[in-house]
Amino acid sequence: MKVMGAAKVFVDEKSAKILLAVLNRPLSALEICKVTGVPIAHVFSRLRVLEKKGLVAKVSYRYDARGRERPVYRSMLYDSLVFVDRGKLKVTFQLVAADQQNFSQAGEALL
Repeated sequence: MKVMGAAKVFVDEKSAKILLAVLNRPLSALEICKVTGVPIAHVFSRLRVLEKKGLVAKVSYRYDARGRERPVYRSMLYDSLVFVDRGKLKVTFQLVAADQQNFSQAGEALL
């Protein structure tokens, strides 16, 4: 995983909402949309990016009302700490099956 790539993912408010939504329980894209208020098209695009970065994963499938199989996503974050150090936002997190890594981004990027 690229360090700056992961940091930029956290700067995006929609991605952060999605990660928080699937942190403790697996959800489908439609359920994520309902919980976060993020439009469904944005949910799908952010899920692709988060999945590519290894921050979320498809953990199972559910059937919708029409009988179609839909993936269910879960956060791969095991633990995280967000703090500001010398004007820079720093995020330290550990993936479920990985070592702890530090990701930094300038604090101005959040404004």
